[in-house]
Amino acid sequence: MIRVYYATNRDLTESDGKPFFGTGFQNDWPNNLRFGWADVIQKTGDDYTVHAVHLAEDPKSPGFDPTALPDGAVIGSRGTFELIRQEMQSGACDVICLIHGYASDFETALARAAEISVDYSTQSKRMIGFVFSWPSNGSMIPLLDYYSDRDDAKTSGFAIGRAFQLLTQFLKELKDSSYCQQSIHLVAHSMGNWALGNALDDIIELYNGKPPRLFDQVFLMAADADNDALEEDGRLGRLHQICNGINVYFSRDDRALMISDITKFNPDRLGATGPKRRDYLNRKVSLIDCRHVDQPDRTSEEEGKQWDLSVHQYYRLRREVIEDVQQILSGVSPADVSGRRFVSDDRSYQIVPFSGRSGS
Repeated sequence: MIRVYYATNRDLTESDGKPFFGTGFQNDWPNNLRFGWADVIQKTGDDYTVHAVHLAEDPKSPGFDPTALPDGAVIGSRGTFELIRQEMQSGACDVICLIHGYASDFETALARAAEISVDYSTQSKRMIGFVFSWPSNGSMIPLLDYYSDRDDAKTSGFAIGRAFQLLTQFLKELKDSSYCQQSIHLVAHSMGNWALGNALDDIIELYNGKPPRLFDQVFLMAADADNDALEEDGRLGRLHQICNGINVYFSRDDRALMISDITKFNPDRLGATGPKRRDYLNRKVSLIDCRHVDQPDRTSEEEGKQWDLSVHQYYRLRREVIEDVQQILSGVSPADVSGRRFVSDDRSYQIVPFSGRSGS
């Protein structure tokens, strides 16, 4: 059983007497947040199924009475963060936070968080999964569903910013003896990068332009964001202020982003071309070209569909990419990551397939 944690601004209902989060905003208000955790089962390979969802008590709910709760009840963000802190400290674990992309329901978001927490772990460093799940409800096709997801991702920016602020406040109030001395990392996949960019605006404003450096490594995976987003005045231009390193994984053959270009009238996507101008990047940014390792080497639910978008999932379905991420999370500097070659005229690292490596 794999435990993953979550924050969400999705609408809360019940299904068979159990917590269930839908595809709308909580009480039609996108800034409301609920926290909790889930138990996820890994059946085979990349087949992850949610077994149970647990909901932290909401201290802002009408009639909330902490004295009426059972012993050990988990209350709100603080209670959830304390569970994570204890697990980080006892197991010397890092946390890998996911902001998922479009066409992801709540259970899929939990399953993805569980999957990368397992795959990105190594013998020397285990990862705890956490996901911020915004109310994605569409698919790349049809057009209106894509725009609905894009609007919801943008509207969720402030809620993500609030989660950032709540976690920062929790860490600030910890006693020195409670520090676990571990790291928090962030993965934004696909349209999750659009949500992150909008969140960043609010985070910068919340901290008067000087936000805390909460994350160690940030991974922008197959980013459905404009390819100038990392420039100084771009949507992600100040991302370097909240992390120690930014890793941009991209592939020109990413069909989902081709569709985003052509049918949605978007500019070139960051996850397809990489940054528009390499000279305008902060020194914390590393570029990783996945064009030779973007086809899944494991099963994908996209295979066989009319619009096969499985290439868009290389961050979790291609072993060379997973190994690349593992090395970064283990503290290997970008220039020393094995399995890469540096392409000087593109100023990027290119992941080499296992079959093309010396000794293979």
